[in-house]
Amino acid sequence: MTAIRGLREAGFLLAVGAALAAVAATLWVLIGSGEFVNRFAMCLVITGIVLSITGGGALHQAATADAFAWLGAGPERGDGDHGGGRTLTSIGIFLFVAVPLIIIGLIILA
Repeated sequence: MTAIRGLREAGFLLAVGAALAAVAATLWVLIGSGEFVNRFAMCLVITGIVLSITGGGALHQAATADAFAWLGAGPERGDGDHGGGRTLTSIGIFLFVAVPLIIIGLIILA
């Protein structure tokens, strides 16, 4: 059941990433110029890269490290509820969401 929930979450994140890339490409074409398909492919690659960097909550831990250090506490640790109810870990988001977005974007560009 956990694998099915993870695949559903990956599919949902893929759909959201593609929708955000389509909106960004539409705005890019309306503001500037160029073809939608090329802009969409570039936005897919950029979305995949951003998801691969931010997918595991590393930016959140980096942002709160100074506050915890100032309070004399150690850095955050990934406890059981660290994912916020997510099924996929950062590696799962990278493998099942970010990599397919990047590959699809590169295929469209080629």
